[in-house]
Amino acid sequence: MSLKIFVCACTFRRPEGLAKLLRSCRLLDVRDDMELSFIIVDNDDTPSSQSVFQRETHDFPWACRYVHEPQPGIPMARNRVLSEAGEEGFLAFVDDDETVTPSWLVELVQMAERTGAAFVQGPVRMLVDDARDRWWLHTLFFEQRRYADGETRNESWTSNVLLDLSFTARHRCRFDKRLSFTGGEDTLFFQDVVRAGGLGAYALNAWVCEKQPAHRLSWRWAVGRQFRFGNTRALTVLLRRSRLHSTAYCLVRGVGMTVVGLGWLASSLLKGRRGFANGIALLARAAGVFSGLAGARMLGYPR
Repeated sequence: MSLKIFVCACTFRRPEGLAKLLRSCRLLDVRDDMELSFIIVDNDDTPSSQSVFQRETHDFPWACRYVHEPQPGIPMARNRVLSEAGEEGFLAFVDDDETVTPSWLVELVQMAERTGAAFVQGPVRMLVDDARDRWWLHTLFFEQRRYADGETRNESWTSNVLLDLSFTARHRCRFDKRLSFTGGEDTLFFQDVVRAGGLGAYALNAWVCEKQPAHRLSWRWAVGRQFRFGNTRALTVLLRRSRLHSTAYCLVRGVGMTVVGLGWLASSLLKGRRGFANGIALLARAAGVFSGLAGARMLGYPR
């Protein structure tokens, strides 16, 4: 019996990124028992990525489907993916500014089969064009925490994750529309999966790559991103917990990051710009947590 696998990406005005993603997918390793298909959901007002999709999927090795979802907001696009994929098999989410490695999909599926996980998260390898900018990738602005192969995960993101569609359908898990333009809807979604009893696992060798464009390698962009991460972290708690629990959580988390951030700043005398950058990153994230607790919402994806 074949195993249904859907590879899905939501896209918004990133034609070059989408093209590179689809080209990398041509090189995927696929097991004989996999029935693979692709779903690309375009969340622009008009189907602006359709021509890129048609060009890049000409003579594609697997079935491909282009879907236009004009209702703005990342949760709308990702919920459309869930509706299009159905209730059977696995769904692999990847971003439209990433590329996949050949063994990526097989590694995710094997981990899901080994652990019975409702979702499997893989790592993202950050890249830059200019070697002089590589130091950014070794700071908390971009560096991602690594976990042991098979380690339990209590949350994830849609940048690299495999999802059990039958579990999602059974527990009616959906992306929260209230986070349409802030971000954080994927974090909240996988927290909901865990609350519903789903197990998360980490696949250490299921790599995707993301090249950081030059405009992101600036203090203004990087600090703003960390502030938004903190802001959305607070919002995910406020949407699911009592005010008392949310306040306690945000205060403890915000104060903790502030203390550690100040420590990193002090270490910059020895560690140089990496210590300074880590300190600023944590202080920005802490400020975002406090702002979210106070009711502010930072629009990370405004329309």
